Amino acid sequence: MSIRWIKNVVIDGEKSTIEIQLGDKKIGDKCYTRISNELEAYFNNLSEVRDDIIAQGIDILKKRLEGKKVCYPDGSDYGWQ
Repeated sequence: MSIRWIKNVVIDGEKSTIEIQLGDKKIGDKCYTRISNELEAYFNNLSEVRDDIIAQGIDILKKRLEGKKVCYPDGSDYGWQ
């Protein structure tokens, strides 16, 4: 089992998803980020607190998407929340 944080977004005009996975039994187990259908990019969590792991994953996604236009499907800017 796992916990997933998934958002539907538009990246440079293309419908996409961004995802963070955290462990279920041990919250920091097997954490990864993924953009659309890419392979999972695993990362070592810096905390065992769910919100901290999600914040770390969001920072990773933001860096990977730097320079790209990321917005909600309705065209409004994505707020990284």
